[in-house]
Amino acid sequence: MTSSARDVVLLKPIFFCVYVFAIIICVPLSLAVWFVRRELCNEKSVAGDDKVDMLVVIIHPEQWNGGSDRCTVGMIRHFAQGGHRVVWLTTMIDEYWTTEDFCGVEIQKVNLQLHPGDWFSQNVALAYHLVCSNLKPDLIVVDHSASCVPMLKWRFPASKVLFYCHFPQQLVTPSRFFLYRWYSNLIGLIEAKLYESADVIMVNSKFTATNFAEVMPSISTNKIRVVYPPCDVDSLTVLGGTAISRMQRPPNPQYVFLSMNRFWPEKRLDIIVEAAEILKSQKYRPIIKLAGSVMPHIPESRIYYELLQKMVEEKGLQDIIEFVPSPTEEQKFELFRECDSALYTPPNEHFGIVPIEALEQRRPVIVIDSGGPAETVIEDVTGTKIAAPCGKLLAEAMRNHIKRKTWIELDVDEHYQFHKKRFEEQFSLIGFGARIDDALVSMFPDTYTPSTLPKRTSYAVTSVAPAPPPTTTTVLAASKLSNSANLRARNRA
Repeated sequence: MTSSARDVVLLKPIFFCVYVFAIIICVPLSLAVWFVRRELCNEKSVAGDDKVDMLVVIIHPEQWNGGSDRCTVGMIRHFAQGGHRVVWLTTMIDEYWTTEDFCGVEIQKVNLQLHPGDWFSQNVALAYHLVCSNLKPDLIVVDHSASCVPMLKWRFPASKVLFYCHFPQQLVTPSRFFLYRWYSNLIGLIEAKLYESADVIMVNSKFTATNFAEVMPSISTNKIRVVYPPCDVDSLTVLGGTAISRMQRPPNPQYVFLSMNRFWPEKRLDIIVEAAEILKSQKYRPIIKLAGSVMPHIPESRIYYELLQKMVEEKGLQDIIEFVPSPTEEQKFELFRECDSALYTPPNEHFGIVPIEALEQRRPVIVIDSGGPAETVIEDVTGTKIAAPCGKLLAEAMRNHIKRKTWIELDVDEHYQFHKKRFEEQFSLIGFGARIDDALVSMFPDTYTPSTLPKRTSYAVTSVAPAPPPTTTTVLAASKLSNSANLRARNRA
């Protein structure tokens, strides 16, 4: 054994002792300090003089611009418009949401500069923040990590906990540094126990529900509900008018494909470049637009984006492939309107919002036949499924799309009505809200009646409560409750 290897072996017990000391000593000590601070801070109600039905606290650590973040926004809007007081605890909000109208929502932004556990510690830190506040929530909504759920149930035994599971952590392959993998593996070992404390568990697809049940058979299936993430139809209408089919706009001189996805290795955008090379060798010259958010502060995203650019340059595909980094919401739906087909290449995607947006925008989509897209895309009707993330298979599917003149179920108004209704019932904000209400009726059978909830036209915030921890800044979004579609200039994830 080399000297360096010996040093690493000797250091392992030291690291472990430091970690145990932090858990056993520092965490309870900080919790005690926060309780003392809570007693010294007199928080005032932010609901003004208006009567509210419930206090709903939403714990969502990082607000980026992906599918999970859309779920958070959908829940926030549903509860706020239902007349409830909504408090949102988060660690950061991406600039993509700077123009979002979070009407009547109290946002408590907890600054966590150092959080080596990331996925684990952020949820726990936000839960500590709630535990040490004067808030007495009726409902607590948590996603990403169930690590804080038992603590919340201990502190608020009368409160109900709704957990939205995007995918079981023990099945997610970590791609960050070793501390992240360590925490993730640890949580995976005890995940089922953590979930047992939740009152209702929502999952984003049947695919996720199946995987959840396989790895956590001890969780009662009565707790689990499939609730698809919402696609904000109202916003799409305001931003770009009603969706139009390809037959209702001038034809493109060249067939246009659109990929709308984060630049991230797991999204497999590289097979689009491979497919483009094959199509070019076969004398096909489509236009392929790779649009999506680039997160420069996350190395994986930036490196993958640069790798794709290098691949395009090396293969001489600059005349076919166009990069559209970080488009706004308005630009996104302009791109959908301009394209002829959409591409969605991640395998085993837990849900996949892009095929749903393509359905709403009346564009056929090519997806991998696995995960959520396998259940939301209807083969040869609303799109095409390929067996694996393979450049050759994708090129063949793209060639078939180029040759196909019409997609009757999407291009012809009369035939599209069925899919429009399916979209509204399963994938719209209205459908999403209805599923949430169903869950709340089961949790509050004697007190919650969705049909009698007041639909406010305003929900003012009159005062700001001081934040208990010293590292917390409280930001209050208070404004007139405008039409739910008055949104955004944010990137697509």
